[in-house]
Amino acid sequence: MASAQQLVSVGGRRLKLTNLDKLVYPEAGYTKADVLAYYASVADALLPHLARRPVTRKRWVDGVGTAEQPGEVFFEKTLPSSAPYWLSRTRLAHSSRDVEYPLVDDVAGLTWLAQQAALELHVPQWRVGSGGERRPPDRLVLDLDPGEGAGLGECAEVAFLARDLLEGMGLEPYPVTSGSKGLHLYCPLDASASSDQISAVAHELAKALEADHRDLVVSDMKKSLREGKVLVDWSQNNAAKTTIAPYSLRGRLRPFAAAPRTWEEIGAEGLRHLAPEEVVERLRESGDLLRPLLAAREAGLEPTPERLAGFAATDASADRLAAYRSMRDAAKTPEPVPEPGAGASSSGDSFVIQEHHARRLHYDFRLEHDGVLVSWAVPKGPPLEGDPNRLAVQTEDHPLEYATFEGTIPAGEYGGGEVRIWDEGTFALEKWREGEEVIAVLTGRPDGGLGGEPRRYALLHT
Repeated sequence: MASAQQLVSVGGRRLKLTNLDKLVYPEAGYTKADVLAYYASVADALLPHLARRPVTRKRWVDGVGTAEQPGEVFFEKTLPSSAPYWLSRTRLAHSSRDVEYPLVDDVAGLTWLAQQAALELHVPQWRVGSGGERRPPDRLVLDLDPGEGAGLGECAEVAFLARDLLEGMGLEPYPVTSGSKGLHLYCPLDASASSDQISAVAHELAKALEADHRDLVVSDMKKSLREGKVLVDWSQNNAAKTTIAPYSLRGRLRPFAAAPRTWEEIGAEGLRHLAPEEVVERLRESGDLLRPLLAAREAGLEPTPERLAGFAATDASADRLAAYRSMRDAAKTPEPVPEPGAGASSSGDSFVIQEHHARRLHYDFRLEHDGVLVSWAVPKGPPLEGDPNRLAVQTEDHPLEYATFEGTIPAGEYGGGEVRIWDEGTFALEKWREGEEVIAVLTGRPDGGLGGEPRRYALLHT
């Protein structure tokens, strides 16, 4: 029985470290002292990603064991009564009870978790506010999880497919090899939308990837559907769900860590998970590749999921252009920015589809309705004959004057880039059910992108 111990001072806090020579990863000869040393080495990079996020721990008190005799593991949410008084904490309401979680904001707290054999640290996509409330999420995550017969190579292939969609919506994805089986893609958000909204967007992204690549991608959690494919797990954007923290160790037979990577690495042959010592060396050489996740996104990008209003019913008396105006400065953009209450005349049946060369080319699909242009961003453009279904993400309502807008939005402004009219005309409305579906037949210009033929489109909220 291992018995080595030390009494140490970490950031002015006294901690008793025990069983330092215990083999936590027996097959690798990796001890508890090694675990503590690793977390101390990555603390400067890891702690900002844990800050103000309640930490759920996955503990292996007797080590991960071997293939023949796996170690016992358990999830722990509630902070034990033996936790040091100085450890930051927060109390969150669950369906049946309140749970007190640790908030790990310093090296001493991180060291205490490692002493508890909390190898894996899991956190939500949101942070706790100054009043103890759940804040809106400040990042979106997609967990690319390979089914039986698939591996990290297939996950990398799906990662690039997902990147195209995400960048088409103005989101910047950052890849992380999970240290377990697959890949995570993180996108920074500006915390302006709810977890439900972001989760819905992530779900739509997963379904769009599945629709376009049925031989490779699945969005349904059923294991029976996943053989040879990659699950795009969107569910970790749910406010009740968590994801392994970047730089956390994993409780596998050999020690690996969740490691931020470059896209060049993701596309290279022989992609593999990284050992703790490799992660430490990379931090010394390159710093934290996930630094962009730590700052709230600034306006200046095209429509993104965090701007979504969804299909929610709108109060007719409300200012439907308030969100639009809040994202634009009339002195800095050539776009129309009408004053509140300055309505435009409306015939009620016009549409415009604009080609938007922002960070990534996408198409803005707009239908006149209730005195505004209800708008969707379509990363791959409206489907034509024989084309599959396409992802369409509802964005903020636009003023009617936007139907004739063409021009260049300056770099650094919201949606910066060139906007051109791809097609315009009128539509015959078949159905408009708020929160469920919009069906319309569009007839554009003879020389427009739709080819001058009537085309029926159904926008379904799924």
